[in-house]
Amino acid sequence: MPTPIRITVNDIELTGELLDTPGGRALAEKLPFMVEMNRWGEELYGPVDSSIDSFEDDLQEVMDEGDLAFHQESTWFCIFWGPTPSSKGQEIRAAFPVHKVGSATGSWQALAEKTGSVQARVEALR
Repeated sequence: MPTPIRITVNDIELTGELLDTPGGRALAEKLPFMVEMNRWGEELYGPVDSSIDSFEDDLQEVMDEGDLAFHQESTWFCIFWGPTPSSKGQEIRAAFPVHKVGSATGSWQALAEKTGSVQARVEALR
């Protein structure tokens, strides 16, 4: 069963879920967690606890708006909402193949207005 979550990025709130997959469940077990995130195009990324190792082999690079992903080698948790420097046209493309671990909705325009690094808190909604 997916885990409902809230992601608070500074003063912006996103809601979504972590998938009922090995990767989604591994991140759900770490909730709540804080992550210092940097922006790369219309993506936020930042490191979380590196002891997460329960991931499936279904890596992907092209994402959808609101996808949440995890890059196992760097331990980056990622939030995608639009094109990145790796994108071809308007597609949403990760810099490296990532594990999709969930999805979120919220004000992407407000998130796009943030510059520099941001603090994000990821917590379960129960």
